[in-house]
Amino acid sequence: MNKREAVAGWLHMAIGAIFLITVIALWLLAAELAPLFKGSFVPDLFAMFGKPIAIAVICIAGLEVAAAIALVRRHTWARVVLIVYSLLLLLVFPIGTAVGAFTLWALLSKPVPSAAPPLLTGP
Repeated sequence: MNKREAVAGWLHMAIGAIFLITVIALWLLAAELAPLFKGSFVPDLFAMFGKPIAIAVICIAGLEVAAAIALVRRHTWARVVLIVYSLLLLLVFPIGTAVGAFTLWALLSKPVPSAAPPLLTGP
């Protein structure tokens, strides 16, 4: 593993953790505020749309963190998962685009050999 792959793994760990913390905090905040809206359609609307979306985002962010940890630990399946995440992150402008482009560059580029053979050989 080169340094670019390690940096990409740590970036995806950070982004996944931020998504997890944000969604869980919003879910807990909505649960605390739900009694204020008793008798209106807001709790039902949140139950119908908010919970499934929150659960899906938590699962997706959890998989991203797991793949990033696996990439740092050099598991081969993590590269494929993070390439897919990077393609999706390209749509999240501007930070997601930068992280997605960097990760694609880091994971899809061939490693440079440390000692290149000489181009010309003398007699």
